Amino acid sequence: MRFRTGLLAVVLPCLLLALAPSAASAQADNAGSCVEVGSQGTKHDYRCRMGPITVGPFQVLVKEAVFGIPKPDVDGHVTSMNVDVVDANGRQVPISRLMLHHIVFLNLGKSVGAKRDPTCGPGFERWDTTSLFPNMAERFYGAGEERARMELPEGYGYPISKQDTWLMIFMFMNHRSVTDTAYIEYNVTVDTRPEVTPVEPYWFDVGQCGTDPIYNVPGGRPKGSVDKRRKVVVMPKAGRLVAAGGHVHGGGEALALRRPECPNGEIYTSRPIWGSKRHPFYRVRPVLHEPGPIHMTAFHSAAGVPIAAGEEVVLESRYDASLPHTRVMGIMIVYVAPDPSVTERCGQRPGDFVELRKPRGRKKPPPFTVPIVGRRGGKAVNIDAPPGRRVSLGRGGTIDVGDLFFRRPNVALRAGGTLSWRFRGSNPHNVTLANGPRGFSSPNLSQGRVYSKKLRVPGTYRLFCSLHPVDMTATIKVKGRRK
Repeated sequence: MRFRTGLLAVVLPCLLLALAPSAASAQADNAGSCVEVGSQGTKHDYRCRMGPITVGPFQVLVKEAVFGIPKPDVDGHVTSMNVDVVDANGRQVPISRLMLHHIVFLNLGKSVGAKRDPTCGPGFERWDTTSLFPNMAERFYGAGEERARMELPEGYGYPISKQDTWLMIFMFMNHRSVTDTAYIEYNVTVDTRPEVTPVEPYWFDVGQCGTDPIYNVPGGRPKGSVDKRRKVVVMPKAGRLVAAGGHVHGGGEALALRRPECPNGEIYTSRPIWGSKRHPFYRVRPVLHEPGPIHMTAFHSAAGVPIAAGEEVVLESRYDASLPHTRVMGIMIVYVAPDPSVTERCGQRPGDFVELRKPRGRKKPPPFTVPIVGRRGGKAVNIDAPPGRRVSLGRGGTIDVGDLFFRRPNVALRAGGTLSWRFRGSNPHNVTLANGPRGFSSPNLSQGRVYSKKLRVPGTYRLFCSLHPVDMTATIKVKGRRK
């Protein structure tokens, strides 16, 4: 389903209602408060809290459009912002209980059509990959496991209004066998001075414009090899790039922002920092995905990097290519202060370019094998394969996928054969490699849609649905010579 621009004003209210699972759940999701907790001159600190959010046992909870969330009720400019997960008393919830895998904040503006995302076309691909919802909101802040912060240089801010409507996209993971609840808490600093220079956010994403902008690194290349993907943006207006920071998943090595047409084209490279072997990120059980970094480097500059209108800016996402890494992301959010006086291309990086404070840690992504997990006596335990005999499919076949099951969870296939998965369930599911010779994953599918994959490399492929990693697992044994 595709929306024509002329219909957006009519479609949007109906669409937002359709995205909410029910009136009761929508009300619970965006319930909360946003109160001023301190001030210093014209800078006002707000603590906003949304929830409670309920996540079922071992559930991966996805909300792709929670609208009307609590926000500061003030006209001004956001100068900093951060987010975390807390309980009813405001205490941080450890990731061994609940993990906020990622979250994105969007601004609809004062009215329908007031805001559009400058790096996307007519719409965002929905979670089920069947349709779009209109490009009628601007992504202005996001964070992942690493809890990235928005920190703009002094004198700059993201403009907001009392009449704005904010939206949110997020994914929670429950690592326990019991239902859990928590709140999303975000701290926002707003400067009410009229002299603050406004910035515009540009969301560089090597995936598609959508609520699940993932891609897969197949692996299998020599140690030290790098998988590279690119996002190209032709800047629509002149300005000065004053701040930026990145987001990657497990296996990520760097995000490089550059201007390829310039002699010294690098603008900034955001690099992940990985925790020690004993860091909580790598000790959470059960393992529901490959853990990410504890931090991504970021910068700001009050002078700003001058960017002329029409200049081509490229984000290059770099991952380790020797091992499989599935459902990864390569995202950098860039804040640009519009400045029509910038007319020359390839402007130099200014002298006040500062990388923000970073923690100590490892520079290289640690090798990590993601197991498949099953339930045993109410607990989640690592398994070699789900229950059920192994069925030989020769050179290919089709596996039916229902709500919370693969019809034939264990199959054998000749190298070079093709497997298809028919997703008959009413709810979206996917097939994703946990560990094995080569990485791949399907989109989130339902309603009879089919995904096919040719498997050329022999070995055992352990699979799961990333939305139901404890309840939906499968294995494939690929035999014979590589085809």
